[in-house]
Amino acid sequence: MKSRILTLTCLTLIISSCGGGGGGSSSDNTPSVSLPIINSFSSNLSSININDSITLSWSSSNTTSCNASGDLDEWQGSLATNGSKDITLNTSGTFVLVLTCSNINGRIDSKNISIQVISDNISNPKITAFTLSSNSITINNSITVTWSSENASSCLASGNLNSWQGSVNTNDSINISMTSIGSYDLILTCSNEDQTISDQKTLSLEVTESDTPTDPYAVDKDSYCKLPSNNNGSPNYWIEEFNDNKLDTNVFSYQVGNGFFSGGQWVPGWGNEEEQYYTSCQATYSKQCNNTNHTTENTFIEDGFLKIQPIYWNPTYPSSTNGQAPFLDPYNQKPFLYTSGKLVTSDKKTIDPGSEVTVCFKVPEGSGHWPAFWMMPQGFENDEKYWPRDGEIDVMEHMYSNQDNQIQSTVHYGNTYEDHAYTYGIETIPQNVNFVDKFHSITFKWVNNKLEFYLDTHDEPFHSLDRSTSKAFMNDSTYWPFNESFYLIMNVAVGGTNGGYINHSKYCQDVECSNLSDPDMGRLLIDYIEVKSIN
Repeated sequence: MKSRILTLTCLTLIISSCGGGGGGSSSDNTPSVSLPIINSFSSNLSSININDSITLSWSSSNTTSCNASGDLDEWQGSLATNGSKDITLNTSGTFVLVLTCSNINGRIDSKNISIQVISDNISNPKITAFTLSSNSITINNSITVTWSSENASSCLASGNLNSWQGSVNTNDSINISMTSIGSYDLILTCSNEDQTISDQKTLSLEVTESDTPTDPYAVDKDSYCKLPSNNNGSPNYWIEEFNDNKLDTNVFSYQVGNGFFSGGQWVPGWGNEEEQYYTSCQATYSKQCNNTNHTTENTFIEDGFLKIQPIYWNPTYPSSTNGQAPFLDPYNQKPFLYTSGKLVTSDKKTIDPGSEVTVCFKVPEGSGHWPAFWMMPQGFENDEKYWPRDGEIDVMEHMYSNQDNQIQSTVHYGNTYEDHAYTYGIETIPQNVNFVDKFHSITFKWVNNKLEFYLDTHDEPFHSLDRSTSKAFMNDSTYWPFNESFYLIMNVAVGGTNGGYINHSKYCQDVECSNLSDPDMGRLLIDYIEVKSIN
């Protein structure tokens, strides 16, 4: 590349003669002639590609001649006092072009402009490919976006699709799940290092409603969960994917023990005759606390999953004299043969109406396990809210009454304990994709006066509660508590009224769960929790 810069001094020459002092006189024999003026000197382009042309235009007043000079061989010599000229530039670089015009007395005016000529082979970024796997798809399917570029140091994705935004690699391919119907423009802009030159291309995509219902379980997969995506641009978007083995104590707290106080009375077994003691990382409240990760033998993060592991401290396992020692309640030294984990977000993260909550999970195998992902009203733990008046939302629970291919969502309410009522929905799926062997998701869509529960990618709720149509809430005969803030809870209970008979052969019986060929079959696994606003 050639770059030449000419430094110019622009002068206006004025010739005059002045008389001396002492009261003498002066005279100027030069005829009175107006000064030369270059009115304009411009190029239609200040930066062009090599072998392209520019048009130079100029005009002047009170001049008799003009002259071209500067860096370009094509811009040299005499010119008319007003005119234009096309020049093809076949050398790269930055060039200064000078125009000098003079009058009959030799007085001059001068102007200059700079032109940048860029070589295609060196600096010009170019998008060589930008394609979609399909320009028209049905909702809940995916597209593949593929692109490549040359001479680009950065590329930017933009347009009206929220999942196609921000910096991207200069050459890449990504999959995007389309969960909303609409017309979308995907824009790719690739630039050179100093961002002065760019290339841009646009693709159009149509997402339509599916013509015929599709079976989401037709293809065998490890997970049938709805893919997390902030596709509506929610300003309050939150997701926990458990990619760090350290439990986030800014969001989650442990709940401990085997019961709670209600109205000054101790309620053992959490009111359901449950047999587990919930452990925590508080001193003496678990057998093995990892203080760095804030996890216990019952609640930990591994391989990108939150794992809640109930343990049966079997007195005869392993086959030794003493077996497994039971866990002793640090408050009263009462022995417990079962421990488990329970996490809550009370006072740390609350959910309000106008939210969509999705949990991707896999439940433990065998009767006696009672896994749940549920919600209680904020203030319940502080005795500011009461059950059942202030409500309970069981987003997901799997009980002894459910088959391996069934899941349940339940909503509790009632003015008093004696008036306690509930509605529930059970969803059944093919046995070959049951909740024990595969990951599934439940999405809870919550707006004022209405609750809906969806399984996986289904677009119809399997359970809902609408204040305007529910007989229980007509004429305000029953208090509607579901327009207030709630917090999240996740746990696995052992036995009790809804856990049923405890099948010890399906339970972990030591910290490593070494008695099960696949330890995860004895655990509740949570892949992610997602919360976003509903537009």
